[in-house]
Amino acid sequence: MPYKILDKKELAMNEVWYKIQAPHVAKKVQPGQFVIVRAFPNGERIPLTPVTWDREEGWITLITFVRGKTTMRMANELKPGDEILNVAGPLGNPAPMKKYGKVLAVGLITGMVEVFPIAKAWQELGNDVTTLHVTPNPMVILKEDFENAVSRHIVEGFDLQEGWGMSEIAQELVKRAVARVKGLLENEHFDMVLTVGPAGGQKAIFNVVKEYGIPMHSDLHPIMVDATGMCGACRVTVGGEVKFACIDGPGFDAYKVDWDELIHRTGFYAPMERLAMEHYLKGLQAQGGEQ
Repeated sequence: MPYKILDKKELAMNEVWYKIQAPHVAKKVQPGQFVIVRAFPNGERIPLTPVTWDREEGWITLITFVRGKTTMRMANELKPGDEILNVAGPLGNPAPMKKYGKVLAVGLITGMVEVFPIAKAWQELGNDVTTLHVTPNPMVILKEDFENAVSRHIVEGFDLQEGWGMSEIAQELVKRAVARVKGLLENEHFDMVLTVGPAGGQKAIFNVVKEYGIPMHSDLHPIMVDATGMCGACRVTVGGEVKFACIDGPGFDAYKVDWDELIHRTGFYAPMERLAMEHYLKGLQAQGGEQ
């Protein structure tokens, strides 16, 4: 089945939006689920979250954070009218659809992609949803969409400083997220907290939330390969038991997650990911910047 790219645009720095024809996904996907995309015959499989979809017209929208070889290849080489090789899904379990009351949903950087369909659905169920986006200012996305979908949308943005790398950005991200979440919880009552984003940031937020004893639901993003429970790459320890984020998640009770193990495993392949990116960039340079 061809998965035609119906439209494509750059939303913000390193954030690319795709509208893809995928009728079998659009027909069944629920908030909280994801798909596995293989864009190229020799490419890797990556998990992405449908942001919006139309069941009648048969399309879904995806947003990629351009930070590795595959997402950069997609940004550089794919254009409207081209076809994605494979889109498998929907996969994973839908987010629980309950009337919690007052909800705080926090997305770190591109974590807002996963937050959007869940927060929108919770609001439509009658919950009072506040969404918080913590991110560098050049990477703010979906602001108007959130403002139209939930009770309140807050952007905690910060400027990028010259010489900052991912380490400095991560430190600022965590500092801002912790301060803003703490301020909200000190001044308002919430019945549920949702977090999506890098594991280190989610752990830092959890350490704040648990002081108030508020239930917390976290979407986890460990390393994922086949996404059907066969490879075991996405295993996480939850409640002292081994779980697979692909078939048991991606959402889990934050109070039961072994955060330290998850953080350690998430960075396991970082050196190889950097080498793959460097090799791809050298190839682009050798061809005059074009693929």
